[in-house]
Amino acid sequence: MILGVCVCVTVLLCTVKGSHSRSSIVGGEDAALGDWPWMVFLNITYGRMSIPCGGSLINSQWVLTAAHCISDPRLASPDANRSFVRVGELKLGRPTGVRRNITRFLPHPDYDKNNFKYNDIALVQLQTAVPDTVAPVGLPSPRDVFSANAECWVTGWGFVAENRRLGGDQTLQQLKLPLVDDVTCRRIYPQSNYNMLCAGDLEGGRDACQGDSGGPLVCRSFGQFVQVGVVSWGKGCAKTNYTGVYTRVYNYITFIEDAIRTHGSS
Repeated sequence: MILGVCVCVTVLLCTVKGSHSRSSIVGGEDAALGDWPWMVFLNITYGRMSIPCGGSLINSQWVLTAAHCISDPRLASPDANRSFVRVGELKLGRPTGVRRNITRFLPHPDYDKNNFKYNDIALVQLQTAVPDTVAPVGLPSPRDVFSANAECWVTGWGFVAENRRLGGDQTLQQLKLPLVDDVTCRRIYPQSNYNMLCAGDLEGGRDACQGDSGGPLVCRSFGQFVQVGVVSWGKGCAKTNYTGVYTRVYNYITFIEDAIRTHGSS
C-alpha cells in the first residue's frame, strides 16, 4: 500500500489516490490454531479474478467484512456461485478449515464504491451454517469503552511488508496494536470521520497491510474479545507517523441487525 501506487487487483482493491485498502500484517507473529475462532478467509471471484480478503464470523451463517472487498467500480458484481469462505483456517498453504459457499453479498447501502473510505462495511451470508468447532466474535455494546491501553489485536493473511507476500505455509498472522485517539486520527487523516477509528504504532513497524482488508480488529472487554473495527484503508504499511484506518463497527450495529433480521437463514 504505497502512496499513489495501485497494487495488482488480485491482491487488493485500490480506488482512491493517496490511500489504499489494506492487505497483510506487518510486524506480526504466527497465530495458533483456535486462537481466533471467528477469523474467516474470503475468496471473492469477479469473472476470471479472485480477490482475497479477511472477515469475521458474527453468527453461524453471517460474516462481517469490508464493502470494498465485494464492490469495485471497475469490476462486475462478484459471482456468489464461484466465491467462497474458509472458516477455522490457520495455514492457507495447508488448508484444514471448512469451506462454505456464499448465498448473498450485502454492502452497506450508503457505501460509495467510488470512494471506498466511507461506510466501508458489508455482510456475507453463507449458504449453510458453520460447524461448532468455530465461534463468532462478539459485537460492541454501549458498555464497551476502550482507551489507548486496551488489549487490541488484528489478524490476517495479507502482506508482511509493502509488496512482500506472506510466505511459507501462509500461517495466519496476529498483531497487538494500540488504539489511537480520535483527535490524533483526524490529524493524521483529515478525510476520516467518526465512523472510522485509527489503530497502529506511530513509530512504524506494526500495521495491517495489503490483503488484510475486511479482517477484524478486536479488543478485550470484560474478559472477552469484541470486534471494534474492520480493516479498511491507510497510507502505506507500517509507515512512521501513520496508522491503519478501520471502520468503527459500533456505528453499524443497526445495519448488521436489520440485515440479519431481514434475510435470516438461507
